[in-house]
Amino acid sequence: MKISIVLPLYNKAPFIQETLQSVFNQTKLPFELIIVDDKSTDNSLHIAKDFISSNKKLIEKVRIEIIELEENGGVSVARNVGFEQTTGEAVIFLDGDDLYTSDLLEMANNLMTNHAIDFLVMGIQLFPSNTFLPDLKKLNQKLTPIFENAYRMEEPLKVVSSMHFYMGLGSNVIAKKKWMESVKFYEKRNFYEGIDYWYKVLKKVLQEKKDSIGLLMGNRIQVREVVGSASRKKFNTWNEIAEAPLLNSWKGSNNKYDKLIMGVVGKRWLRYCIKNLQTIKQKLIFIYKYKHLFKNQLYSFFLRTFSK
Repeated sequence: MKISIVLPLYNKAPFIQETLQSVFNQTKLPFELIIVDDKSTDNSLHIAKDFISSNKKLIEKVRIEIIELEENGGVSVARNVGFEQTTGEAVIFLDGDDLYTSDLLEMANNLMTNHAIDFLVMGIQLFPSNTFLPDLKKLNQKLTPIFENAYRMEEPLKVVSSMHFYMGLGSNVIAKKKWMESVKFYEKRNFYEGIDYWYKVLKKVLQEKKDSIGLLMGNRIQVREVVGSASRKKFNTWNEIAEAPLLNSWKGSNNKYDKLIMGVVGKRWLRYCIKNLQTIKQKLIFIYKYKHLFKNQLYSFFLRTFSK
């Protein structure tokens, strides 16, 4: 199976060489790598180009395309632009400071080709904290083993809407391209946009292939915890914080799992905002502004409790 990697790149100079090395250390090389530079202001693009030109033998079997955006549009714009250029059968995104273990693409290819998996979520390791996600012991969902560390999700929407599941963090999904073609990353906000995107793709897959959703553990994606990144940014005022797009994507839906995943994202987003606002005053203003989401959390709690 031909696998395309889309790598959005913005100011990752300290990390991009190691990230690229992890791509070309794969036991199964990707069919193509598409790098989309989002108008980096550091040396990221030069380092990436230098790595490619210095390792021609290593990468001669991989189609490489570098796209240089004329203005900074954000990671979602870069991902959407890169996806449009993919020609492989399956697509995976890779952040410019994260790493693949050497067997990730081989294992993904095995599952998707030999076990009819169209949508595969992968376990991640946060480093340097050495946190592993998701924790299968806490999931308490129905997973059918395929082989060691590989599972088929029997009730995918129930699994991904669990408070203990993580999908979209560290771009930890690979899917058949055909299911992704009519879905785009939300470009106006870059906060939990990955969860929003992959949930939409997942629902498209489930319309036709209910038994083709997989989970690959073994922490094959290593997600770097970088000081100053979007997930660790501090805010002076409540209105500096972008809303997570999924909070509005399924508003008004009567589907139980749409409501549950909105509850998951809502809880994480509210907790993040309260933690990263600098003053008590701004925290109180934020709580008042988004009091409806706090009420929704109570509703989500009862829905989750009594739907087991």
